[in-house]
Amino acid sequence: MSSLSSTPTPDLPKPSIPKPDIAKPSIPAPNLNPTSSAEPISAFETGAMEPAIPSVKEEIIEESSSIEYSETLLPNRILAGAIDMIVAVVLMGVLAVILPDILSMISNAVFIAYLLFKDSLPFLGGQSIGKKATKIQAVTEAGEPLTKNLKEGIIRNISAAIPIFAVVEVIILNSREKADNAGLRLGDDFAKTKVISLKEPETLSEEEV
Repeated sequence: MSSLSSTPTPDLPKPSIPKPDIAKPSIPAPNLNPTSSAEPISAFETGAMEPAIPSVKEEIIEESSSIEYSETLLPNRILAGAIDMIVAVVLMGVLAVILPDILSMISNAVFIAYLLFKDSLPFLGGQSIGKKATKIQAVTEAGEPLTKNLKEGIIRNISAAIPIFAVVEVIILNSREKADNAGLRLGDDFAKTKVISLKEPETLSEEEV
C-alpha cells in the first residue's frame, strides 16, 4: 500500500485552446488633401446663394426699348408739310426762271413730282426734306421705309399734293387725335402707312425709377 502512494504523478501538459481570429473592421481615414479630384458643389446647388434677380430699373428700360414710338406728332407733321410745300415752290420757281417759256411745263411737273415722291426718295433715306428737319418718317404698317414701297408712297401723297385737300388732311388729323386711328390721315388709310418719330426715347434716371 505504501508503494502505490509514493508513486509520483506524471506532469501532463495543459491543452492549448487556440483563440479565434476576429478581423477588426477597417475604417478609411478622412481625405485631408485639398486637391481632391471630386468636382466642387456650387453655391446655387447647395441653396446658399439665390440667382441674381434683375433690378426694377433694368426691367423697365428693357421693356421701354421695345416700344415703337408712333405718336400722332401733329405739330411736327404740319411743320414738315409746310417745309415740303416751300421746297416744292422754290424748285418750281427756280426752274421757271432758268428754263425758257416753252419748257415752263417742266417746272410744274417738278412741283407735283416732289410732293408725290417726297417720302420715297432713296437719296434722302425715305424722308422728305421737311420730315428730315422734324425727325419723323412715313413708313408702311409693317415699319418698312417707302423707298421700297413706291406705290404706297405715291398713294399717301396724292391728296397732300392738292392744296385744298392738304388742309382737309390737317383737319382730319386733328379730329382723330383721341381716336383709335390717331396719327392717320386719309392718305395713310388708303396706302396703309403711318408716321413714326425717329427721336430716341429718353432714358430713365435713377430718381424716376
